[in-house]
Amino acid sequence: MRRMWFIAAAMAVLAAACRPVPDIDIAAPKRDSLAERMISANRIMAQTEELQIDSYLERRHWNATRLGGGARVMVTTSGSGHQVQPDDTVAIAYSVEDLAGRVIYSHIDDTVVAGRLKPTRGLDAALLTLRQGAKATVLMPSEQAYGVVGDGQSIGQRVVLVCKVEVGPILNRQ
Repeated sequence: MRRMWFIAAAMAVLAAACRPVPDIDIAAPKRDSLAERMISANRIMAQTEELQIDSYLERRHWNATRLGGGARVMVTTSGSGHQVQPDDTVAIAYSVEDLAGRVIYSHIDDTVVAGRLKPTRGLDAALLTLRQGAKATVLMPSEQAYGVVGDGQSIGQRVVLVCKVEVGPILNRQ
C-alpha cells in the first residue's frame, strides 16, 4: 500500500514537471515609485496649507487677494507713493508669525530689491502689488516662504507664515 502511494506521488511530481513553464512578464516597475508617492504627499501638504490659510482668513473675516503660488495679501493701508516695481530698492519693516499667532520675528527693518526675494517669494509677490507707504498682511504657504526646511533659525519646516509688512521709501528706482 505504501508502495502504491509512493508511485502515485512520484507520477504526480513528474506530470507537474512536464508542463510548459508559463511566460512571466517581467515588465518595468509601475510608476507608483517613491518619487510618485512623494509628489502625492507634497500635493496633500499644499492642499492642507491652502485650507489652513482659507480657515485663518475666514475666522477673521478678512478679504485677501490671492497671488500666484498661493500667497494672499490683504492691504490695510493703501499708501500714496509710487507703485513698487521689479528691481526697485525698497525699505520695508515687517514682523512674522505663524497661523497660531506665535511671533517668530517681532520687528525687522530691511532694505530689499523687489522681485529678487528668493526664499520668500510670497512676500516678494505681495510687495510688487503695493505702493510706498502701504501696510499689508501677507499669508504665505511654506512653498512661498521658507519651504520644507525653514530658515535654519526660528522658522520651522513647512510653516505657513503671516507677515505684516509696511513699505517705506523707494530708495533706488530702476
